[in-house]
Amino acid sequence: MENTTARLVHPFDLAPDDLRAEADALACEEAPHRFAVFALDEAEQDGVILAWGLRFGNGRVVLVGDGAPIRGTFGSLRSALRVCAYGGAETYVAWVDPEPDPAPED
Repeated sequence: MENTTARLVHPFDLAPDDLRAEADALACEEAPHRFAVFALDEAEQDGVILAWGLRFGNGRVVLVGDGAPIRGTFGSLRSALRVCAYGGAETYVAWVDPEPDPAPED
């Protein structure tokens, strides 16, 4: 005799709320770290935000200019900072989110 009322359930079926909870947790784990790139002038005791950035877990960086015409995607934070060189001013990175572990290229 065959049971025709049983429903085949995939072992990984999630209720919609559980799936959303998994997506929320993954977004928190994989979220890029935000930072600002400053040009600091110690002699003038002044600074300006040159760009805002996102650093992803694989080390890649996205910059969008604020005080400078900078926009791009870079393989590392170090390569992103090269385009932020601003005269003789010191370049400084201020992390908005907790500073991530350094990537091999940083």
